[in-house]
Amino acid sequence: MQKHKEPVYPPGVVTSMEDLMRYEYYVQEIPLLPQHPVYSLLAGRHASRLRGRGLDFEEVRIYVPGDDIRNIDWHVTARTGVTHSKVFNEEKERPTFLLVDQSSMLFFGSSERVKSVVAAQLAALSAFYTIKRGDRVGGIVFNESGNDFITPKRSKEHVQYLLQSIVTKNRLLPERTQLLPNTQLLGNILQMARSVISHDYVLTVISDLSVMNDESRQHLRSIAMHNDVILIHITDPLEAVLPAGRLVLSDGEYQLLWENKHNTRYSESYEAMKRSMVAEFRNYRIPVVFIDTATTVESQIMQFFVNRST
Repeated sequence: MQKHKEPVYPPGVVTSMEDLMRYEYYVQEIPLLPQHPVYSLLAGRHASRLRGRGLDFEEVRIYVPGDDIRNIDWHVTARTGVTHSKVFNEEKERPTFLLVDQSSMLFFGSSERVKSVVAAQLAALSAFYTIKRGDRVGGIVFNESGNDFITPKRSKEHVQYLLQSIVTKNRLLPERTQLLPNTQLLGNILQMARSVISHDYVLTVISDLSVMNDESRQHLRSIAMHNDVILIHITDPLEAVLPAGRLVLSDGEYQLLWENKHNTRYSESYEAMKRSMVAEFRNYRIPVVFIDTATTVESQIMQFFVNRST
């Protein structure tokens, strides 16, 4: 009986455990200080307003389920009639919760790799940074057909379990025979995350955000009230600049011949979209990081902070 051979795909089309595990060594080789902003972005360990028993009192705010009851300020509670907690400033573990999009909308790329592979690599980089600093990492890996919920834990074996979930869903994408857009997908996953994240988490959304809607925005705003939220928006060069001349567009079944005469307007519209998104989420202290498919993930992350510091 002949064994079924697993398809072989060109580099950048699908990922593998070997590809993702190399980010463990990449993390070990980079001499980053704990307070380095790369770590703050990807893993979230930093001095912040944390709900724990520290040395420096910072503020009193309304009690949130999950707060340590020993920190309840009974004087303010009695005066206002509403339960309040004391907040202290200390350095404390902040679990990282990754939302990793592996839907069919991300199986697209005009350059070195497709978006779904970039999403997988970003998740691996973030996960290894997190456990390197002693924090827990987990998340939800999702596509249109379902999702895998990974409880945050702190070990290399657990990161491997997370990455294997990503690889499994990633390698389903070339087998899809049709695009399965679901405008509610991201909103549903954020709602799920919102139900399990209490406070002091770092929520990192890794997607091309193509199905972002009002429901998704509402969930993000709510989560950001008591957690750090980071949006990593995966892009492709073809989304920014279309080739000049005649283009043949297809959905796999039908074709359309389109003559591109408005490249400048198209590019301006794309840049305006990016500025608008950054401005919108800045109001909620949610950074938006754009990562493209043309350059390596690690070089783009480092360049992002070089640009911010100049």
